Amino acid sequence: MLGKKDNGAIAGGGQTLNTIIGRGTLFEGTMKVENSVRVDGVFKGELTCSGALTISQSGEAYAHLEGKDIYINGIVRGTVHAEKVRLDSQARFIGDIYANVLSVSEGAIFHGSCSMDIEENEDLQKLRPKDTKGKEIKKSVPEPKVQVVEN
Repeated sequence: MLGKKDNGAIAGGGQTLNTIIGRGTLFEGTMKVENSVRVDGVFKGELTCSGALTISQSGEAYAHLEGKDIYINGIVRGTVHAEKVRLDSQARFIGDIYANVLSVSEGAIFHGSCSMDIEENEDLQKLRPKDTKGKEIKKSVPEPKVQVVEN
C-alpha cells in the first residue's frame, strides 16, 4: 500500500525528496509536488515542484517543468522555468529555459534558447550610476570598431 513516509530521503540542498519516478516507469499527465522530485524513468506532461527537480542520467522528460532548482543529466525536451538550472555532462536538452542562473557542464548538449530576465527592482536601480541630483546617468554605447586585415 502506498503512503507518505514521515522521514523522507534528503535531496540536495537539504530538501525532502518525497517523489521518485523510477526506472522503467512512464508517467503521463500533470504532477504538482511539495518538496523535491527525481525522475529516473520517463515523464510526459507538466511537472511543478516547490523544491529541486532532478532528471537523472536514465531519466527523460518531454514536458513543461517548473521548480526552484532543476538539475538535468538525462534527456529533456520542453520548457523549463526555475531559479537555477544546471545541465550536467550527460544532459541532452532541447527547448527553452527561463532561469535566473544557468550552468552548462562540458559535454552537455543544449539546443534552444535561454532567457535570464532580471525584473526592474529597487536593488537593481540602486546599482545604476546617478548624477549629483540623483538622476540616472544614461551612457551611450560606442559603436564597435572593426578593423579589416588583408593577407
